[in-house]
Amino acid sequence: MPWTRADDTSFYADAERLQHHLGADWVVLWGPGSRRFWAFARGGCAPLILSDPTLEGLRQQVRNVGHRQTRPTYAATHTTQTAQVTQPPNSR
Repeated sequence: MPWTRADDTSFYADAERLQHHLGADWVVLWGPGSRRFWAFARGGCAPLILSDPTLEGLRQQVRNVGHRQTRPTYAATHTTQTAQVTQPPNSR
């Protein structure tokens, strides 16, 4: 069965909304190949990657972790139309 990005528009939008809600501490993505939502913690001393097939399941995992940003990082925002990367002030 052929697949196009338009088939998953609602999943990408859900991931973008959760990303906006969580802020720069997390990067949230929809994985079309895995059919799962993914959250990557930013900052901290060890990598933290969470995944769930449902948005609510991923949101609950993030709540359970209670991860907070511990150092300045780059913030990435991805939308269906654009990708923008910004740096925090004085990070040079």
